[in-house]
Amino acid sequence: MPYDDDINPIESALDSGFATEARSLARDLAARCNAATMARLAEAYNTRGKICPLTDLWLHRERKRGLDASEAEPFADTLNTCAVDHMRNGRMPEARTLLHTAREVAPKLVYVRRNLASAALEMGEFAAAMDELDRALTMFPDEPSLLEMRGRVLYQSGDVEISTEFFQRAFDGGSADAGLWLIKAQCVDARIDEAIEDIEALLKRHPERGLALLQAELENEHTPLHILFDDERSRELINDIRQG
Repeated sequence: MPYDDDINPIESALDSGFATEARSLARDLAARCNAATMARLAEAYNTRGKICPLTDLWLHRERKRGLDASEAEPFADTLNTCAVDHMRNGRMPEARTLLHTAREVAPKLVYVRRNLASAALEMGEFAAAMDELDRALTMFPDEPSLLEMRGRVLYQSGDVEISTEFFQRAFDGGSADAGLWLIKAQCVDARIDEAIEDIEALLKRHPERGLALLQAELENEHTPLHILFDDERSRELINDIRQG
């Protein structure tokens, strides 16, 4: 290759819309370049929003020459980002394959493990989701995102009462989303007074985020929060939230 480790031709090809040429040049470079050059190549793709093509480059590099230790987390992070895109578009098996690879390379990345559990949950594989979370929680027992996801697995598999323990811990750890899930679980169990207390706590701890979450949830015609609409203990509070 005449340009050696120069990424300029790749950037020019990307900017000119020559995706096939860019991919060919980039794969050749990724298979032999040093870590610093790979970082520049990754930045070129990242800044252009081409995450899944970058994932292909990282996987090609790993197969052809292996990764330096410093590349483990950037590699796993790219795989995770592409996996999230797959999840948003309903491609769960593809997402899970990437996430498994990311976990093997960087086992301490919490968000990779959480997303693995989320993919399993979306596929209805409750046991697999729970197993992933249990293993992750042995490493990070107080991580709010893991606690919230464990609560969600329990909630969606029918163990609503048990789920509140994990939602409460995640909420106390700073997760506004877990606060909403906690309130939903309490409403399912008709624990109105507790739900009111935690709505007030959510609004106090996370004023903007909490209000937005509650307003969006109240627009859902199937929300368990509907139990609060006609209860005299909560009617005024719910009306205030809906009116902003």
